[in-house]
Amino acid sequence: MVIDKEAVCQLPDVVVSTDYVLRQYRSGDADSWADALRQGGFTDWTEAKVLGYLKDAERREGSSLAEFGGRIVAATFASRLGNQTHNPSNVVAEPSNMGVLDFVVTHPEHQGRGLGKFTCTAVAKFLVSRGCATIELGTDDWRLPAIHVYLSLGFKPVMNRNDMPGRWSAIYDKLKEQGHDHS
Repeated sequence: MVIDKEAVCQLPDVVVSTDYVLRQYRSGDADSWADALRQGGFTDWTEAKVLGYLKDAERREGSSLAEFGGRIVAATFASRLGNQTHNPSNVVAEPSNMGVLDFVVTHPEHQGRGLGKFTCTAVAKFLVSRGCATIELGTDDWRLPAIHVYLSLGFKPVMNRNDMPGRWSAIYDKLKEQGHDHS
């Protein structure tokens, strides 16, 4: 999914309950962040993996967190297309002008409170402020609540394979059944 700079600049600030502290990464957050990722379905995250992912200074500075009761309950990494650790060629390229929202997660007990929208908006605006003309993210078909958030922010599907129109048609149908019409 992608969104362009102009659409990001039009995104309103997201307001969430004052029960949540919305902030950037701080030393000591890695274990709690890894737990939020695991609770959100990214099962292979550990404290060491989070710390490794945050070695990139721009990613560390631009990532956004929501804290509740001293625990990270929502987060989004800020990346560039060329500096993702899951880059298949394992080559770190010069930062491109394409930003990436990586591993967007909200703990299941805190979903539906605007936290995903908050972290995605904060990271997208950060990346645009750093010169990114386009922001992309990848997701899985089954992550319907997340896809609803992305579509409501203005992200558009990328039809880069022959199976994509059919997959997106099914996603739109499922979202419509849940009361979210994005057609």
